[in-house]
Amino acid sequence: MAQRASGGLNSREKENEVLTLLRQLGIEHLAMSYLDQLSGGQKQLVGLAQSLIRQPSLLLLDEPLSALDLNYQFHVMDLVRKETRKRNIVTLVVVHDINIALRHGDHVLMLKNGELIADGAPAEVISADSLAQVYGVRGRIERCSLGIPQVMIDGLVSEPTM
Repeated sequence: MAQRASGGLNSREKENEVLTLLRQLGIEHLAMSYLDQLSGGQKQLVGLAQSLIRQPSLLLLDEPLSALDLNYQFHVMDLVRKETRKRNIVTLVVVHDINIALRHGDHVLMLKNGELIADGAPAEVISADSLAQVYGVRGRIERCSLGIPQVMIDGLVSEPTM
């Protein structure tokens, strides 16, 4: 891409970059829509596109999958991983779905009440012990037929009394 003396892209190049990113996210057809016409999931995808188009060195995503179906959840996490590596940026994604962290994360921080409980590679820190300590659940990690680890929850560490 040709750079202007100011270091920025010209408007045609910027438009092409935006359209490419929208296409990668599967929302190119929404390019001329108003935000109030979009669903919650579509707004999340537009927000991600707006964040990435700004060429950040640090990308912070708080529950970016919460309003997305399973297809888009996988698609978005795959795209975020690729863009993080391609752009050589640091990306911090906050998720409550521990399987998303286990499958897509390079490094996991497990917090409870603001305190760091576990820190490291997902397969090393997401364990029965950390699940019990952080979430209060009895769980295990099992590999599916493709060899991908999955969190299985068997119950609560202590059953509440009624």
